[in-house]
Amino acid sequence: SSTSISAGLGMAMARDLSGGRNNVIAVIGDGAMSAGMAYEAMNNAGALDARLIVILNDNDMSIAPPTGAM
Repeated sequence: SSTSISAGLGMAMARDLSGGRNNVIAVIGDGAMSAGMAYEAMNNAGALDARLIVILNDNDMSIAPPTGAM
């Protein structure tokens, strides 16, 4: 889902506010990268200097084929 990075960013920020030290990992597939929300979340994570691990599963598969240029 294209919301996985946004959700992970929220968890990372909550971790930082509570003083936690655990890792936060978001997994996203290449099919979900066609949605703008994933890029907005990565932009926000960079602007907030968030400690967040993002794993991209690039397997050339998705539930529905993309309709855009990507």
